Amino acid sequence: MFLAWRNSARMVALSALLLASRPALAVAQALPQASPPVSPNVLTPSTGSRVRAGLLVRPDTVEVGDPFTLIVTVVVPDGARIEWPAIDDTTAMVVSREPTKVTQESLNTGGRTERAEYALAAWNIGPLPIGLKDAIVRYGSTTFKVPLNEANVFVKSVLPGDSSMHKPKPPRDLFLRVVPWWQRWWPALLVLAALALLWWLLKHRRKREGATPHAALDPYARAVHDFERLDRLALADAGERGRYVALAIDVVRTYLALRNRSAVLSLTSSELIGAVTNDDRVPRDRLISLMADGDGIKFARRIVSRTRARELALDARAVVDHIEAAERARRAAEEAVRAAAAKAERDARQKDEDGARRKSRRPKAGAT
Repeated sequence: MFLAWRNSARMVALSALLLASRPALAVAQALPQASPPVSPNVLTPSTGSRVRAGLLVRPDTVEVGDPFTLIVTVVVPDGARIEWPAIDDTTAMVVSREPTKVTQESLNTGGRTERAEYALAAWNIGPLPIGLKDAIVRYGSTTFKVPLNEANVFVKSVLPGDSSMHKPKPPRDLFLRVVPWWQRWWPALLVLAALALLWWLLKHRRKREGATPHAALDPYARAVHDFERLDRLALADAGERGRYVALAIDVVRTYLALRNRSAVLSLTSSELIGAVTNDDRVPRDRLISLMADGDGIKFARRIVSRTRARELALDARAVVDHIEAAERARRAAEEAVRAAAAKAERDARQKDEDGARRKSRRPKAGAT
């Protein structure tokens, strides 16, 4: 007797605690202890047991889109099964944010407490019904519905009290216009292209201006220009004596290639000597000596003094001067021959013209 009274007192205290947490939304359902008529909506618990339900909205006042929680607690006897409803309509004013969390806790008096937590959000203002269907408690062959349609939440507006003096902002574009990078930078790219084109034109113009006088020079004038440039470098004084001699010989080879088509630059020293053997303008002995000294310095790495390097450079220039003098003498002789031939041709033509004029003269009147 005392044990039954203590169990009843505990159940009453639990029901009072659930109803006090949300007086406006708490719903208490109790089955009478007497055996009720059998019906599909009546749960027939074991003797001395009760079913109680309560719900709590936390917080009860929110703003549009703010999350809030609905907690539904049901006390059922052991062996009972609860089917919790769900909010599946995503277009409703109140929608679910997360799956429902269900926890259970056993009671010392027999039975258990089952709690369901709904994570929700509201998308309208004013008092909104949450829209949950009834929870179904199944115990054996009977069912019992726990009504949850009284659960609601109040959604307050975020607008000021009087918006008549407020001018709304102009509408904004749905999506920002994305401008390709080349449209933003095309002026800079155009300027860079113009500068590059100007640089290319100036570079080629300088090349043309620098190459034209050199190409227009006579082979001897070009050789003299190269010798003078080599002297200005002062390689012999800087310790580059072997390089000084090699460059002087290269000037000679370039001059020979311009004066004699057989003396191409790709020939070796011995091949070059053989190619110009029949050229009367070339001082063969001096050229052989110069090429031998140059090969010893370039390929045998023979050490040459500064004085000897200058002597070899002077010999190279002397070879060029000798060939040029012979070339000019040959040209002068050819020019003299051409002049003599032209003079003889003119004299013969004049003689013919004089003879023709004499023959064309008529004798005077009365002459016998």
